[in-house]
Amino acid sequence: MKTNLSEGGNVFKDKDKKPLTQRIATSDVENTVAYIEKITGLDFTAEKGEDNKPVKWLGTTGRKEDPDGTFELNSSGDLDLSVDANEMDKEEFFQKMVSQLGKENVKKSGDNVHVKTPINGDESNGFVQADFMFSDNPKFQQGSMIGGSGKYRGEHRHIVLSSIARAKNLKYSPKSGLLDPDSNEVISADWNVIAKELLGQTATVKDIKSVDAIINYIKKLPNYEELIGAARETLGRYDIELPQKEAFESYTPGSIGWMRSIIDLVK
Repeated sequence: MKTNLSEGGNVFKDKDKKPLTQRIATSDVENTVAYIEKITGLDFTAEKGEDNKPVKWLGTTGRKEDPDGTFELNSSGDLDLSVDANEMDKEEFFQKMVSQLGKENVKKSGDNVHVKTPINGDESNGFVQADFMFSDNPKFQQGSMIGGSGKYRGEHRHIVLSSIARAKNLKYSPKSGLLDPDSNEVISADWNVIAKELLGQTATVKDIKSVDAIINYIKKLPNYEELIGAARETLGRYDIELPQKEAFESYTPGSIGWMRSIIDLVK
């Protein structure tokens, strides 16, 4: 039996430890976020990304749209929303939500404030957990909190990036970016720079957005197995496999793929 690498928990539970919140259908996300904007005074929808979805909707929020029509593949477990800590103080926000909704409906943990939110703003529809994620660098956070695709989840991407960084004597943090492995000093929190440092000088942000994109890029490199070694070991404990080098088409010397591999090996 396969096991999830990590399972999100519900913050709001009754006295018998049963969840008081539920999954939210993708079709209900927009109206529910509109309700959230009304009670918080914050904007979560104006700025759109390459997928034409709001960049402040993190992870799979509002993005799970599968043609098979099943609820599981067309819903999210909660609403993850990005908040710029430079513009809104977390404690001030927490107190504001408590005063409006009651302390039983608002909790905080780490950099997050959790709010028990009525779906579509109507309690008769049930509640979803809204996680307001505060960050001093929301642009990096928005690039970090990308949902998974295919068989790989968002956290699997971080494991692969961490593995590649380790192989290059660097350190990767999903919260801070690329770090010096000895001092933990931030080298870069710019996703364009991170892409080039970890994958190669011809890499762009698009090449680092998912496990599949990363693998597709580094499969041409002769040290592919070294780069993903730590990730293969970690993910293997949960029956999650990364492609073997032998599964890829070889790159003929003199071809475009071969030339790109040389460029990325020589910095």
